[in-house]
Amino acid sequence: MNERRLKQLNIIIIITILAGLIFIGLFVFVFAPKGQDKLAGNTITDFSDGWILKAFNGGSDRIVTLPDKLKNDPENVIVLMHKVPENINGNTAIAFKTEFQNVRVMVGERTIYTNGILNEQKLMKNAVPCYNIVDIGSTVPGEIITIYLSSGYKKYSGILPEIYYGNKSDIIFDIINNNGLGLVLAISLIATSIILTICLMLMKNSEVNKRKSVYAFSFIFATALWSLLSNPIMQILFKNTFGIYMSSMVILLIMPVLYIMYQRCFALKRRYAMIFEIGIYTYAVNYLTGVIFQICGVCDFATYIGFTKILIIIGLIFLSGIMYLAADAYSDKSIYSNFLTNILLLVACIAEGVLSFFGFYKRYDGTVLQIGIYIFLILLVVTVQKEIVKEVNSQKDEALNSLEEKKEKLIKNINTNLVFHSLNEAISSLKEDKENSRLIYNTSVYLKNNMRATTDNGLVPFSEELDYIKAYLGMEQRINEGLIIELEDKVDNFRIPFATIEPLVENAVRNGALRSTGTPRIVLRIYERLDCFAIQIVDNGKGIGPDKKFTGSLSFKEIKKKLKNMCRAGVEVRNKVDKGTVVTVKIPKEGFIIKED
Repeated sequence: MNERRLKQLNIIIIITILAGLIFIGLFVFVFAPKGQDKLAGNTITDFSDGWILKAFNGGSDRIVTLPDKLKNDPENVIVLMHKVPENINGNTAIAFKTEFQNVRVMVGERTIYTNGILNEQKLMKNAVPCYNIVDIGSTVPGEIITIYLSSGYKKYSGILPEIYYGNKSDIIFDIINNNGLGLVLAISLIATSIILTICLMLMKNSEVNKRKSVYAFSFIFATALWSLLSNPIMQILFKNTFGIYMSSMVILLIMPVLYIMYQRCFALKRRYAMIFEIGIYTYAVNYLTGVIFQICGVCDFATYIGFTKILIIIGLIFLSGIMYLAADAYSDKSIYSNFLTNILLLVACIAEGVLSFFGFYKRYDGTVLQIGIYIFLILLVVTVQKEIVKEVNSQKDEALNSLEEKKEKLIKNINTNLVFHSLNEAISSLKEDKENSRLIYNTSVYLKNNMRATTDNGLVPFSEELDYIKAYLGMEQRINEGLIIELEDKVDNFRIPFATIEPLVENAVRNGALRSTGTPRIVLRIYERLDCFAIQIVDNGKGIGPDKKFTGSLSFKEIKKKLKNMCRAGVEVRNKVDKGTVVTVKIPKEGFIIKED
């Protein structure tokens, strides 16, 4: 990814964060209603004791404590009665949660609340799961409040809910307080998936599998939307409880199709892909069947969704096994990583089902699954990031290879034979002028080695490197007549990477000796030690080492790395202010190791 694309993504993230902060500020300080009472949540009272269960299944009246479960036939009416509390006021309400029960609440002979009266709900035998908040502030303390519960399902007809009462605002606050985490997780998942999808679409990286990522983000978005619509807080915000519930169920039926479409992108072989395609067809048929059964009244969502959840868990188990076998057969890390994420979702779904079945959730189901989806999202982003990094490295290698090819092509286009032949002719014509002929000769050798350095990356005898250095020093001495050069070349029977010492010498002259306050001086010593061959470059400059300021086609760090990788050499730099710099290159002999200071 180039700097421009990265800058664009950073701008998007910054704009998103700033917009979020602005909205938060507006909601908190500008749009907040004036004089609104704070929701304290401290006036809610348990109203579950002392209810009279009227003549249940032909028996006598009895007192029950809620919540309770009773065996009852579908469509039979359960009647609960209690006196209206003494400490009510104009804002008092009672609240209780029902699953699929039709509800009628009466005070005396007056009906004050109904929800999903039996056989009157379109496309549904019963009311959908919801909170029932019933205003009783207009009643008289001591009056009899009666709750009628009925259901088309035997499983739900005998469930008596926990009931409590208090100020309506405090009841709403209590619902928000108990379900706020799920709402925040759902909204943040939706926002994150949308932002990531937009960022992904803006990318121009050809190697990133955008189709796979879009399916994954769509699955995350659908899961978050399902969790959001299933949250009781949505019932407070929107009056259409039935529509919200049905929408959440439709999304739940779609989710497996999106997930398997995402998994299908990992299929490396046709035989492996066919398994996922069968899964897609299976859950697509399940989706259409559920919708058609609902419309035709063949089977209610309450029953069909339970079957679908079991089918989802079975599918995740089956997919996990297939992924593990595929990862082992094809030795593909991406499939194995996807197997682990699938296990993560499987565990989250099973944990969600177990916690719901045993009633560990008081108000809201879905938090564990949302956390699992969040982890899945993080792993997905990491995977996309790895693909982007891989593409960037690939583009870098391609650019470097292209640059090398262009460089070699340009060098080949230079008629070097003609250049060197012309220089030799010039030297021959200056037999009497030894200084100028020597300058031309050094220039010829220096130019020849400069061209060679662009393509020769191997080890060469040091004698060849030394010729390169001598040619350079000869040119510098002619141009800077006061420059003193001392050369002690006692040995040259070892090999080094070509064009690694000459840049060090050139730097010592340009940034060292020629910047001296006195007579510029450069000393080059090549000698043999017991454990290595040493090349020492001494200048009498101001003592600024090559790692501070370096002149050359390669940086000092690159030269040091090249020497270490190709011949295990070590480089030492010692300098003193106003006294000069000493650079020592040590090429170890066979069986020895150079320890850097």
